Amino acid sequence: MKIIKLKYILLAILLSNFYYVSFSQCACCAGAGIGSSTGDFNSGMLTLEKKKIIIETYGDYRTIKDAGAPEEDERLLTSMFIGSAGVRYGVSNRITLSVLVPYVFLHTNNGSDKGVGDAILMATTQLVSKDKLNVALQTAIELPTGTSKPSSFDNTTVIVGSGSYDPMMGIILSTSWNKYSLSANTLYKHTTKGFNHNYYGSISLQNLTLSYKVKGGNNTCSIDSLQKNSSKIGWVLFGGYYGEWLDKLKEEGVVDNNSGYYAGFFNVGSNFSIKKYAFPLTLSIPVINKMNGVQNPPGYRVRLGIIRAL
Repeated sequence: MKIIKLKYILLAILLSNFYYVSFSQCACCAGAGIGSSTGDFNSGMLTLEKKKIIIETYGDYRTIKDAGAPEEDERLLTSMFIGSAGVRYGVSNRITLSVLVPYVFLHTNNGSDKGVGDAILMATTQLVSKDKLNVALQTAIELPTGTSKPSSFDNTTVIVGSGSYDPMMGIILSTSWNKYSLSANTLYKHTTKGFNHNYYGSISLQNLTLSYKVKGGNNTCSIDSLQKNSSKIGWVLFGGYYGEWLDKLKEEGVVDNNSGYYAGFFNVGSNFSIKKYAFPLTLSIPVINKMNGVQNPPGYRVRLGIIRAL
């Protein structure tokens, strides 16, 4: 039974296809970076107040374009849904610990499958908090909690996760003026050998977001306002760019030339908050698609979150 890493190029909405070649993407696995690639830990949220707790859940629906590539022995993904749940805790005013666990649903023309993805444990440390500039360092590890099992829709193996302990590091910065806020972050995950000693590709993410406060609130994520005992309604509009790079995969020591890519998306959305709840909604549209070999490119993505401060 052949194991192939479908790394749902997913990421983020990735990629409108500007090439004339056919891209294939088999549904045998969902990618080692399901957790990190969703951007859940890279939305501009910096550190929480000491002993403050934030719980959050997200629903992320992603389509995959049909480039007309033959399926052969492996079924191609048509869409993917990623549900995730996480908790953040303020250890101090400078350090916040986080955990995120994804659950993935894969859909093909021949059936569907599902499985738990890799959990992420992360520490966010405030480095700079001066005037209206905030900078934080992120260090994390992705745990091998992901699923590896026989597929229900073809004679392959569904892999959701990498099967390895993978270190991650990134940096976040944000600044604000008047009703505007600008945030940027980058995150890198070094993937080590996982299932069957295969290498499922390291990942680099980039994000730049400009937000505008229509009513109440403070920033894109409204986390600051959620930490206050406020009953005011907040509404923020935002837009920006999201990019993801994935290294080529290696199976049994052989490089898969039909893997790896760089994809970029234009993000637009809003965040509505009331009392201690926030509801971020994001639409991602692919604008860059640089894929290696033969792969199906991802299409648009819609992501809805529910955030609650305790």
